[in-house]
Amino acid sequence: MELTINGKTYQLKFNFASLKLWEEKITDDDNKKQDDDSIFDTLFTGLATKNPRVLVDIVNGGLAYLDKDKPSYGEIFDAVSELMGTKGLDQTAEDLMSELTAFGFFKVSMKQWSNFIKEQFNNLEKLHKQLKKPAKTAKQEAKERYDQQVALYQTSKSQFGPMLADFDKMLKDTGITL
Repeated sequence: MELTINGKTYQLKFNFASLKLWEEKITDDDNKKQDDDSIFDTLFTGLATKNPRVLVDIVNGGLAYLDKDKPSYGEIFDAVSELMGTKGLDQTAEDLMSELTAFGFFKVSMKQWSNFIKEQFNNLEKLHKQLKKPAKTAKQEAKERYDQQVALYQTSKSQFGPMLADFDKMLKDTGITL
């Protein structure tokens, strides 16, 4: 994938330099570095949900190999914004997925992330099936706990379900097999 910034064309390359840059730039709420799993969760969730800011962060990592010749984050942001305006958000996300998975390390990491999310979703489904509605004579506390568990399930399902569907569609559309 190529990106033109200030009239100069750059080729995205995802490699160890990308990971090092993301380790520095993707932090938690306390500005502490995250482990690889958290970094990939941020990136792959953002890719699956087509979060424009995360797409910029992914591109920033794809240019990390340029080291001191890498354009500024602001320049990258502007170029990706223009690209999303031209190609559209969906196509930009699909192109980035293709580029990321071309590097074996990130392809394997994406597969592990996908499997983990799917496993969590399946576990959530199993737990929901095991929930037993309290009897009418049960204490109010038991009824409230049940209602909270159902609400948590519904919220989680409404987040995980569409994200997994979008992710699988993106894989299908790009022809990528993890």
